[in-house]
Amino acid sequence: MRQICTTVICSMIAGVVGAIATLSLSGSPANATRIWPSDLGPADALILTGKDAALTVTNQSGRMAWSDSPSARAYSVGCVHTDRVMKGILSSERFTVERQKFDDEARSQGEEFEQRSKTLQDRYPAVKPGDSTFEQAKQEFALLQGEYEKWFATLQKIQSKHMAEQVEMAYRELTAALDVVAERKQVDFVYRFIPPERAFDSVELSDAMMQVQLRQFLRYPAAVDLTEDLVKEIGITSQP
Repeated sequence: MRQICTTVICSMIAGVVGAIATLSLSGSPANATRIWPSDLGPADALILTGKDAALTVTNQSGRMAWSDSPSARAYSVGCVHTDRVMKGILSSERFTVERQKFDDEARSQGEEFEQRSKTLQDRYPAVKPGDSTFEQAKQEFALLQGEYEKWFATLQKIQSKHMAEQVEMAYRELTAALDVVAERKQVDFVYRFIPPERAFDSVELSDAMMQVQLRQFLRYPAAVDLTEDLVKEIGITSQP
């Protein structure tokens, strides 16, 4: 009889302990502590039910995916104020020195034309229609003027091509440095943008409208702006 009572009591105690444990885990009583796991998974997929159909979310190359299409991925996004970075690169010494060489050469050639014009003015100091030397002076001045205009047009083309080459070089430098920053920050897409709070640089209505159109983001989280990281990576010191 004593053995039977002991067995019954032990069973009752075990049942009470089990009930307490169950209540503590389920959190049914008001003062019970709810215990949750810190992590869910691992799992091959997460199925979310919906009104029309279920959605299966999986891990594709470290990105959340909801179908087999490469475009159905959750990508991280950043933005860069490219105008500031480009101007900073183009203001660096390696670019300004090249532009200065070009300007010095153009100035030297321009001074040659000025000297030739002065020589003609000294040769024909007060020539006027009807003078015997008028036609000769007119012809020589016209030839010099034509030569100057041809030179100046060629100079503008060369200068434009030179600046275009510099802009492309600066852009390539920007994108190369951005690859490093984006890889470090694990950012997939980086957009060009102008901070909406930046002052407009415009004097005409068309310029102001263009400033509005170029500001793709009306609002954005400051954390997605990679401009300062890119500035440090390139080593830009000037402030445009």
